[in-house]
This record gives sequence, C-alpha cells and structure tokens, in this order.
Amino acid sequence: MNLGMVRSRRSILYASAASLGLMMSACGGDTPATSAQPTAGTAKPAPTTAAAAPVPTTLPAKAAAPVTLRVNHRTEKYIPVRAKKFSDLNPNVTVELVQDSGYEKLIAMLAAGDLGDVVWASTGVGSYFELAAQGHFLNVETYTTKDKYDLKQHFPRAIETARLVDNKLYGMPNLMHPSHIGLFYNVNIFETTQVQPPTLTSSYDDLVDISRKVMAAKQGIWGINTETVYPPILCFIRSFGGEMLDPPTLGKKPALDRGPAKQALQWLYDLRHKHKVHPMPTDKVDHKNGDIAMWTTGMWGGADQSAVADRFKIEAVLIPKGPGGKRGSQGHVDMWALYAKGKNPDVAWSLMKHFVSKEQGIEMMPETNIPGSRPDSWEEFAKRPLFKVFKDFMEADGGPGPLAVPDNFKMLDYQNVFQKEVTPIWAGEKSVDTTVGTMMGPLQLQIDMPKATGK
Repeated sequence: MNLGMVRSRRSILYASAASLGLMMSACGGDTPATSAQPTAGTAKPAPTTAAAAPVPTTLPAKAAAPVTLRVNHRTEKYIPVRAKKFSDLNPNVTVELVQDSGYEKLIAMLAAGDLGDVVWASTGVGSYFELAAQGHFLNVETYTTKDKYDLKQHFPRAIETARLVDNKLYGMPNLMHPSHIGLFYNVNIFETTQVQPPTLTSSYDDLVDISRKVMAAKQGIWGINTETVYPPILCFIRSFGGEMLDPPTLGKKPALDRGPAKQALQWLYDLRHKHKVHPMPTDKVDHKNGDIAMWTTGMWGGADQSAVADRFKIEAVLIPKGPGGKRGSQGHVDMWALYAKGKNPDVAWSLMKHFVSKEQGIEMMPETNIPGSRPDSWEEFAKRPLFKVFKDFMEADGGPGPLAVPDNFKMLDYQNVFQKEVTPIWAGEKSVDTTVGTMMGPLQLQIDMPKATGK
C-alpha cells in the first residue's frame, strides 16, 4: 500500500446537519435494503436510460438475520443522520460508524485488514483511484445492471471520474463540486469603501484594481486572498488557458512550463510581491474576522455566512475568465465504495445507494453548501444565496473540467511534490521562471513511478 503522506484537502466549517422527513425513491433513495445476489461473470456497463426497478420494501428472508455494516468516513455530521435512517428502515441492519477514518486512519485500517464494508474515498487526494487500482474496491456495475440503476441521476462528469480506473465503476459519487472557483467577498467592506465589488464579468486585471481601491480606502484590510494548494492553482492555470498535466487527465508529463500556466503563476506571484494586495504566508489573517475584501475557495465557502452571523454579509461570484474567455475548473468528486473483502456486499450496496440518494444530497447541504452529486438534489436549492452561482456554472458550457490526475493514479504523492516545489513562489524566494524550471524534473519523476495496481 503506497499512498504516501496524507493530508486533508480542506477544512470546512460545519453547521448543523438538517434532519428531513423520509422520502421514497425507486432509484436508491430512503428505501429498505435488498440483498439480491449479483450475477456471476464479468460485469457489463450499466444501462443509463432504463427506468429504475422497484426496490423491495423488506429484506429477503436470507438477509433477515442481523447484519452489521461498518462505514469509514470523516467527520461529516450528516453521515450519522443518514445511517440511523437506514437502520430505522432496516431494523436487522446495524450501521457501525468508524469516524475520522478518511485519510490516515483509513490507510492504517487497510494495512491491518480491518477496512469497513462501505468506504468514503476522495478523488481529490486520489485514495479512490489507488485503492480501486489495487483491487481493494468492488466493481459495482453488476449491481447497477441488476437494479437497472440509472447512472444519469448523477452529473455526467461524476460518473466519468468514477470510471477513470480501467473504465470500471468502483464506487458511486456522493458529492461533486467544480473545485475552488468561488470568489467570495465581504459586502460590508465594499459598502463602506464605496468600491464596486467584483462581478461575473470582472477580469483578473479588475481584481487587482479592485483590491488596490479597497486598500486605499480602508486601512488594515487586504484586497484579496487566494489559496495555494494544487486544486485552486489548477483552476487559475486553466483560466489562463494552461494545464497541470499533459494530457489533462491521466497525464504522462507535467505541463507547467508552458506559457499560459506560467502566466497564471505569475499573476498569483504579482498579487503578493508586485501589487502587494495579498497577504504573505506569515500574515495571520482570516476572512471570517472581516480583514479581507475578497477571497477564493470552493462552494463550501458559502457555509461561512453562518459562522460570521450578522457581523457582515457575504456574497459570491466566480473567479474570472482568462484571456481566452474560459473559467478554469475541475470536477471534484467524493465517492462511496464497497470493500472487496466485505462479508455482506449485497446489503452494503443498499446502504451505498442510500448514501448517494437525492435525500442525502438535500441533508448534507446545510453543512457543506454542496447538495450531493445529483442534479435533482441541486435543483432543490436553485435560488439559495451563495449557491446559485455554482449551480449555474455546473449547468453551463458542459460543466466543470476533468480531474487533473497523473497516469499512475498517485495523485496525493504528486500533489505533495508539487506543493513542496511551488512554495518558494509564495514567499518570494524564487521567480516563477526559476521555480517552474526546477520543479519539472521532480514532477516527472513522480509521474514515472510505477502505477498503483493490485494485479
């Protein structure tokens, strides 16, 4: 097992999870579990147009004996809510939650042969891809075929991402977002300074100008704060017309030495060291304290309004389109998967359907500002403040771009190397040209590492 050093991809301020009424759905909603055995043989691709077959309302007799399913997840509060509802619908099924096992604990449990039956896995740090490629997850296409599960219930990019390993479905998408494309701003700062806030048509030059005006009008305020980890930098690079990898998905070489990618890095460098409108790494600032006019992050940033309460109002647009008229993005997907050595895969499949239903998307929304991976759950919040702009983006121009994952699936290791090599830019220790020149070799060496495989 080689997942390298593991780190959290982001910190989200959790609000209380909503507890909604039960809603029945023949396509995997709040329905009792079924334990139909999968057919033998090679799984065929699941149909995407057939209507979903009704799900039995009771467990078959062979599954009537008590079953315990263990679930690996992080710290999301909506998961225990959903697990309890599943057990309420299926009294013979006990769901044992193994909390805070999304990263380090997950790997330790896998090494000990003690992984849960249903496993939360990230595409953003690559745990889903590596564990699937190493044979630790079941291909669930046999189940989707047998149940006539309509995969079109989920965003197309989510299913495409789930199939990146051998074009097989080693899990089901639980959540999807277009990555760190949100540009949030403190409405109160713009009202008091009488500076016009950013809009969906603002350019990257406009953001510099807006930042300067805010800082000139109000002391102790930073104009803008951006994130410096792999996913948000990818969004900026794609906005400028570049890519992290060549090809963009399952890349075989780094592409940071090309003009558009370097232009994006130069813009980020200049914010800090030329225009001086961006805090330095050593500056202790937090937009929730009201000391930053604009900041970039993912759509989960909409949950911050609950944290700041009535101290100030937050609004959201998106990061600008670049010179080519493109707004960079990445379809990030969280997955649920079935452990290949699980003892009750049939009932575990029913629980996984419960975890990727429309109802779960609705229930996770107050906590994450992301209503799952299905357009029907996103539609429930179509006019919600700090959300609509992201929904509109998901429906426009084919949705978010593909995930920038290296060909060997070792995404976390690649991101760690990238993070180490790019850091001198933010501190101003090296120029963009020098930094890019020195990082291409280590990045290529990481891509050339043997592909994660269990074969």
